[in-house]
Amino acid sequence: MKRSLSLLLSALVIGTSPGNDSWPRFRGADGAGISDTRVPTALDEKSLLWSAPLPGPGSSSPSIWGDHLFVTGEDREKHTVSLRCLDAQSGKALWTKRLEVGEYHLHQFNNTASSSPAVNEDLVIVSWYRGTKNVAILSAYDHAGKPLWDYEIGAIKSQHGANIHPVIHEDRVVVCNLHQDGGYVGAISLKDGQEIWKTSYPGDKTSYVTPLIRKVQRPNGPGYEVIVASQSTGVIGLDLKDGKEQWTVPNSLKERTIVSPIDVLKGSGSEDCLIAVGCKNGVYFTVRPPSLKGGEMSKPEVVWNMKGKTPYVPTPVSDGTTVYSLSDGGALVALDALTGEMRWKEQIPANFYASPLLIGGQLYALSREGEMFVADVKKGYQEVARSPLNPGPESKWADATPAVSGGRIFVRLGARLDCYGVK
Repeated sequence: MKRSLSLLLSALVIGTSPGNDSWPRFRGADGAGISDTRVPTALDEKSLLWSAPLPGPGSSSPSIWGDHLFVTGEDREKHTVSLRCLDAQSGKALWTKRLEVGEYHLHQFNNTASSSPAVNEDLVIVSWYRGTKNVAILSAYDHAGKPLWDYEIGAIKSQHGANIHPVIHEDRVVVCNLHQDGGYVGAISLKDGQEIWKTSYPGDKTSYVTPLIRKVQRPNGPGYEVIVASQSTGVIGLDLKDGKEQWTVPNSLKERTIVSPIDVLKGSGSEDCLIAVGCKNGVYFTVRPPSLKGGEMSKPEVVWNMKGKTPYVPTPVSDGTTVYSLSDGGALVALDALTGEMRWKEQIPANFYASPLLIGGQLYALSREGEMFVADVKKGYQEVARSPLNPGPESKWADATPAVSGGRIFVRLGARLDCYGVK
């Protein structure tokens, strides 16, 4: 028993890198929304491997580690949210944990099961809002469903309700809880759920971004930083070790932030880094974070601003050379990742909240109406397939970003999860 516990704690500290059989958080590894695997382009009965009922509708995305898939669902009448573990190979339900959320204010397009779980090789973390006490909670379970710890994130004041996507990195989980009354960015120990650090900020518009964690080089050696964006903070980089602010681009975001920060040059082979962020009402731009030059750190700078129909809810995806931005109303724009210059644009006849993904070099985009659009986007928009997926009657919209693992794509449609792959 002692040896097993020792091995578990060692794994938590060292961490295990996710492979092709894992999709550990919202939009996959590093939040990049990219998979080099290939999945079917036509999602139909021929490619459907299994379909499984969920404990209720929701807009959270599945998270996967090996054969364990985790997803949440709500029961609005009973005021509960359930975390369910499925066998990713068969869709069989392995266990379910119900959380008493109570009642609280929500936007008509939000729900109590909107936060995507985060997972590593040993545990799963789920964020939820306990309306009876008006506080957000972070709960940890092992892969067998055993409760490990709870952490009280705190109060959230917003117009649209709670939605905090946790991110696991090595021995800690990072959360961004920035809302109308203030809030903070914080890190919590995976070992016991104890607070490691908390950096507080004043409040204004709520931020729904998922934190981006990236490796950096500083005068005192390499490290990691947490990047988030909000109306009150602008774009900020915090030291993952202690939460101290390293840099900021203040007063750069005037409205609510939903699109998550991404490094649009990641995958290009360049040592340069451009972080793309945005907010409501036509704002989307890139920031070059400070870098080590001549023994000193440079200053952050805005490099380019996107013009036209910018993204608000769907987070863009980039292969390192081209950024693919999809607006809520279906405007798909390809931008040069380094300069922001528009290469081409296409109007897709649908609406979107789910974020687009690049899978095997092709763009996959799930519309709110429940159609999956697949396109070759290397030299313009060339539609490869359009699959109607027929969301269930319990949910009018399909808003959950799909997950990809082991040559399969997992599509959440209300209270149903479909798995497609090569039979």
